[in-house]
Amino acid sequence: MLKEIRKEMHGGGGALLDIPWHVRKAFRNFAHPISLRARDILFHAGDAGDGCYIVRRGVVKASVIAKDGQERLLAVLGPGALIGELALIDDEPRSATISAMRDCRLLHLPKSSFFRLADEHPMVYRQALRILAQRLRGTNDTVVALGTITVAGRVARAFAALANGLGDELPNGSILLNHKISQTDIAGMAGVARENASRAINELIREGIISRDKSLYVIANPEELLDMATI
Repeated sequence: MLKEIRKEMHGGGGALLDIPWHVRKAFRNFAHPISLRARDILFHAGDAGDGCYIVRRGVVKASVIAKDGQERLLAVLGPGALIGELALIDDEPRSATISAMRDCRLLHLPKSSFFRLADEHPMVYRQALRILAQRLRGTNDTVVALGTITVAGRVARAFAALANGLGDELPNGSILLNHKISQTDIAGMAGVARENASRAINELIREGIISRDKSLYVIANPEELLDMATI
């Protein structure tokens, strides 16, 4: 079921390493490995873009600081995710802060190396465009969801998006979100007030769609959650 959730949230398309072996080998020859510990910052919003990254192991989060000074969680990205691709295209500063939620291993590909590799292997361009298209579809879906589904549905979409990066499928079919997530994080991802998110979460718990395992959330009924999250 986790595979279906990732497909719905446009998170199942792989990354630049989802290409033939000889191109992956060339990518690794051009790229530089980077290690992050949990809570380390990869880069801040506003930093100059110097290339892109691929998550090889671990989980990172993309966030921004709102006008009220609070951090707003935008996305959670796991192994295979491409990070910083916009800076390759528009030469603008980083649009979000990326930090590690767990210990991570990444590959950094400088901008000049990316274009050299892509010029030699045009399929890299095609895969990068595919990833950008998936991100755009996800953004479009989020905009549509703001005006067409209930608050509970938008919160369900936030849980589905978190499962995309943090989800571990359990033997009974439920999905553990294997990191502590606050109601403020969920509210920010859903685009609703924290109080409304709290009521929606309690509603989902009463209906048996999600549950708590100590400080962690569990998607107890992924099929129902996906049905609520679907536009």
